[in-house]
Amino acid sequence: MKVLAIDSSCDDTSVAVVEKKNNRIEIISNIVSSQIKIHAPYGGVYPMLAKREHQRNLSLVLTRALKQAKLLKILNPKSEILNKFKIQNSKYKTLKKILQRDEVLLEKTIKFLEKYEKPTVDAIAITNTPGLEPCLWQGVNFAKALAFWWGLPIIPVNHIKAHLAANWLWKEPSRFKGRSHSVPFPAIGLVASGGHTELIYMPKTGQYKLVGSTRDDAAGECFDKTARILGLPYPGGPALANLARTKLQTINHKLLTNLPRPMIKSKNFDFSFSGLKTAVLYNFQSQKKSIRESQDYKIYMAKEIQQSIVDVLINKTLKAASAYKAKSIITGGGVMANQELRRQFKIKNKKLKIPFFVPEKRLCMDNAAMVATCALLNKPKIINWQKIKVNGNLNI
Repeated sequence: MKVLAIDSSCDDTSVAVVEKKNNRIEIISNIVSSQIKIHAPYGGVYPMLAKREHQRNLSLVLTRALKQAKLLKILNPKSEILNKFKIQNSKYKTLKKILQRDEVLLEKTIKFLEKYEKPTVDAIAITNTPGLEPCLWQGVNFAKALAFWWGLPIIPVNHIKAHLAANWLWKEPSRFKGRSHSVPFPAIGLVASGGHTELIYMPKTGQYKLVGSTRDDAAGECFDKTARILGLPYPGGPALANLARTKLQTINHKLLTNLPRPMIKSKNFDFSFSGLKTAVLYNFQSQKKSIRESQDYKIYMAKEIQQSIVDVLINKTLKAASAYKAKSIITGGGVMANQELRRQFKIKNKKLKIPFFVPEKRLCMDNAAMVATCALLNKPKIINWQKIKVNGNLNI
């Protein structure tokens, strides 16, 4: 089965083509268009700007993904297919109805459909929850338009489940292919990203039970917000992680303040990172200007912030794995691209003596390949395009 997948859950526009054959999942193409430069002046994602960029980029990214997958074929101007497209006004009307609120996307979609043939894929997978709703709607409406015109079924995909599905992919020198191993179940899954920090119990593939989630700021939000307090550039998480790898030139014992590890000793598996963010703010405000603007102060705080988040994520995950007698730990989400978190997770997980899985770094970030993989793994529920809905807040 070959799936065309689309993801527009936040500020990245992504389209991928993924195929499942002989119980292996192979990425044929996986194109991601980033909006980091656009949102950098605002210090975070501006939803309406992100929506506008999705409108502009979706057809372009689709074209690149199909070209990379060698599925992009130009229509013959004299072909029966194109003639039918031009004379069947009812199809135009339906297309305009689907994209009636997105004039830019409508124009670009029509140009694409008039130029290229239907690709040889079996279905379209689309992220429809959770995420920023203005952004989700762009991808969903675009997928609806393609599914309608090409006569293809749609597979709705939960973005959090998709992050976990990325663990079934790995990188070979030339291309991505499915893992040669299987994930032992039951498993505990950790999704740590900009908007989500959640622990999920998976008795087997395709079954999910939420056992812990953030009560306020997610781990990724905490990285970004504390980085902003320190005056680091956007995106703050990677900037803070890079700074944390820098060696201190001198050690000023007045700076050695231990930050809190929120809820690390609680009996449940929930998270809370707003207190850590507040502690960083108060510490920053309490310092003299000369100190808080010094590089050593920023380096020390970056190290301490990162370690606090790492300690909480690892401690909670290992406790959940032990409590649920998990046979493996699987992880995903942008925060899992953090090198120090990955390193310490592997070391501390040795005590449990169970397999630990983390996707390749680029697959930790938002991408359509993980969306397609999730659709292929979870016995996809294929439905009519007209029934697809968006929910920005739904978890598992």
